[in-house]
Amino acid sequence: MTYLKPHLTYGRQVELLQARGMEIRRTAEAEAALMRVGYYRLSGYWYPYRKAAVSPGLPRGDEFRAGTSLDRVLALYELDRRLKLLVLDCIEHIEVSLRVRTAYTIGRRGAFAHLDPRELDGRLSEKGKDGKSRYATWLSRIAEAQRRSTEDFVQHFKDKYDGVLPVWVASEIMDFGLLSTLYSGAKRSDRDEIARELGVVDGRGGGNGSALANWMRVLNYIRNVCAHHSRLWNRNMTVQVASRNLAAMPELKHIGRSEAATSRVYSALSIIRFLLRGISPEYPYPERLREILDSGLETAGRSIGEMGFPDEWKDFTLWKTCGDVRTVGLKG
Repeated sequence: MTYLKPHLTYGRQVELLQARGMEIRRTAEAEAALMRVGYYRLSGYWYPYRKAAVSPGLPRGDEFRAGTSLDRVLALYELDRRLKLLVLDCIEHIEVSLRVRTAYTIGRRGAFAHLDPRELDGRLSEKGKDGKSRYATWLSRIAEAQRRSTEDFVQHFKDKYDGVLPVWVASEIMDFGLLSTLYSGAKRSDRDEIARELGVVDGRGGGNGSALANWMRVLNYIRNVCAHHSRLWNRNMTVQVASRNLAAMPELKHIGRSEAATSRVYSALSIIRFLLRGISPEYPYPERLREILDSGLETAGRSIGEMGFPDEWKDFTLWKTCGDVRTVGLKG
């Protein structure tokens, strides 16, 4: 189908929303909001307020449900913006710590163990249908990251040495995706050791490197969503927490009991909480998350269930804090 919709001024955009049933009390402020955020970006936030489809399988109608206001849509947008800032800050703590732990553990095998396939998991070097291995692709991306880097330490190694970076230096130019690949490509004993340090364990109490590798992929996905300012609050997760890895961790078992918890953002927010307790226990993540959700969802008129949260999530041990004096039985 050829796209035929015309360009609309901000004023005409406001008129179109009003014609479809959205309540807009202050036209000038509405135009300013559309100029600041954009009609198309906001459309992802007013989508849940549109009338349901006339029959299953069809898209929602263009008309808005009664009582839908631009103020509510903007409140939902603001909730999502604050949530993404919090998540990015939390993931920074986790990413930096995982960077250190991964480089430290692999580095014991040698300063350049990351460049020696014998010191890594053999599966990383297995060739795919295109004839290239994940390891070859990873090496080329690392080389490109080093070439583009403007860090003084990279230039130092180029000037004083041969320019080949030891793993504890190379890790500093890796993005989360490269770090995730390095971790998943480490020997199993190394992966499990790091996982056990963070409480990510299997049924025997040993480190579960497979679970942590999965979590790193999930967090990298979430980080990219946030960094590109995409919608997060009710996102359908295309990279999901693997439920099979949660049974040995009592505080996370409840996630696997609900498809909504794994398919929506709740699962990612939960593993952030789990990892932060071991990495930055003083970080007031639960308090900040509660404040954002309690105030934002009510103002926007949305349900926490749309994010995959169980109704009783605040009662789960996972979300308890040292300052929480409520006494409830262990849940989760």
